Amino acid sequence: MSGPTPRYSIIIPTFNRRNTIVGILDSLVRLQSPPGGFEVILIDDGSPQPLDEVVAPYRDRLSLTLFRQENAGPAAARNRGAAIARGQFLAFTDDDCQPRADWLCAFDRVFAGQPDVLLGGIIINALAENVYSATSQLIVDLVYHQFNPTPRSEEHTSELQSPCNLVCRLLLEKK
Repeated sequence: MSGPTPRYSIIIPTFNRRNTIVGILDSLVRLQSPPGGFEVILIDDGSPQPLDEVVAPYRDRLSLTLFRQENAGPAAARNRGAAIARGQFLAFTDDDCQPRADWLCAFDRVFAGQPDVLLGGIIINALAENVYSATSQLIVDLVYHQFNPTPRSEEHTSELQSPCNLVCRLLLEKK
């Protein structure tokens, strides 16, 4: 973790999902870099097989840190990622997500005027033919609509966000 301090730290917890890691890393390679850039912190939450060989092809294309810990769950993995993050803003996503190319730039436009807000985005199910994924998406859509009844936009203040598409400013001092 050397080099200039990035503006964003993208934190991804994972456990035993070697096949999905490639998808998110491919999407992060295509990510438009906001001013100040970003780093990627992948927290392996005690997977049976280490992820070193899976992430190796991305090390020359991303500022990538792979950290392995004993299995403690996704919340602990996110906290570990936040503890080692160097960015001014923390961006949380999951290992099965594939952020749009303008993901961080969209957040960056809002942070330019409101740096101390918590931002989140919508989640779109990429497995619509899978009954479990489709059902999960319907539930998420219903709950989001209940708590966020106005149309979503970059200026919209939301009452509910998902931890797999969330960005906040790092306000805690590191010890």
